[in-house]
Amino acid sequence: MNARAGYLFENYVAKLFEEAGFSVIQNYELERESGDIDIVAKKDTKIYCVEVKYAKIMESVLGEVCLVAEKEKMIPVLVTACCINENKKQYYNQLYPQLILIDVANLLFAVKYRVELYNELVAILPYPVDNIEVKEGFIRIDNLQHDDYINSLIKEMELCRAGRNTFTKYEELCCKLLKNIFSNDLTLWRQQQNSNNDLYRFDLLCRIKEGNQKSFWSIVERYFNSKYIIFEFKNYRNPITQKEIYTTEKYLYAKALRSVAFIISANGYDENAYWAAKGSLRENGKLIILLDTNDLIAMNKLKISQENPAEYLLDKLDNLLLDLEK
Repeated sequence: MNARAGYLFENYVAKLFEEAGFSVIQNYELERESGDIDIVAKKDTKIYCVEVKYAKIMESVLGEVCLVAEKEKMIPVLVTACCINENKKQYYNQLYPQLILIDVANLLFAVKYRVELYNELVAILPYPVDNIEVKEGFIRIDNLQHDDYINSLIKEMELCRAGRNTFTKYEELCCKLLKNIFSNDLTLWRQQQNSNNDLYRFDLLCRIKEGNQKSFWSIVERYFNSKYIIFEFKNYRNPITQKEIYTTEKYLYAKALRSVAFIISANGYDENAYWAAKGSLRENGKLIILLDTNDLIAMNKLKISQENPAEYLLDKLDNLLLDLEK
C-alpha cells in the first residue's frame, strides 16, 4: 500500500466527518491495550470508532473493529477507499449487524456537489471513478455551498498578478485548477519535489491512474513511456525563455518513467522557448508541453460544459507533433 496515500485518505475521512458535523479526534490512544483508533467521531450523544482502510479490506479487520468498539463502548465504523458490491455488503452486515460500512461509492455521494472535496477525494484514489455508481451512505454533508467553486477559482486566477510576491498563490491556484480537470486521470499530486542533490526543484509530480482510457493519457503512457508527469508553474512578468525549458528538461528521465512535463506560464513564451521544447522532443524524446494561464482556464471552462479537457491537450500534442521539424 502507498503509505502516503493511506495517510492522506485517513486525513480526508477525518475532514469529511468534521464537515458532517462530528467532533473528531485522530489517532486516539487506547488505555487498556497497545494501539490506537484511527478516528473517534462524536455527534450528539453517540461516539463512533472509525477504522480507515485505503487498501482492500480483509474480513478479519471487520471483526477487529467491532471488538475494539465494543470494549470502548463505541459504535464501529469502517471506511474503505475500495468499492464493495451489494452482495458483499449484505454478507458483512449479516456477520456484523452493528458495523457501519462506508465505501468509496458512499463517499462520492457525500461530496458530489462539493467540487473541492470531490476533487480531493478522486485525486487520492489510485483508479478512475467514471464507472462507480454513487450511493447514499452514513455520512451526509450540507451541499448548499460551493456551487460556483470552479468559476470562483477562475476569477481568482484572472486577478492574480504576475511576480515573485504572488508566486505561492499562483502555484496554489494552478494546482486546484489542475485537480478540477484531471483528478480522475492523475493521482499522487505531490508538490514541491527536490531532485537529486537538491540541485533542482519541480513544482508538482503526478502519476497516471491505472485503467485510464482517455486518448491523451494513453498516448503519453504508451508511446512516451511516461507514468509520471511533472508540472511547472511560472508566474513570471516576462515570457518564459529557453533557459527554463532546459531546466525542466533535466527533470525528465525515461528510465524513471518520467518523460513528460507541462509548464504553465502567466505570460507565455518567447520564440526560443518553443524551439527548445521542440528540440527536446526531437533530440531526446522528452515531451514538454507549453501552456499558459489562459489554457488552464479554457480547460476548466470545458469541464463546466461537461466536455473532456484531455481532448484540449490532445490537440496541443497533435499540433506539436505535426509541426515538428526534422
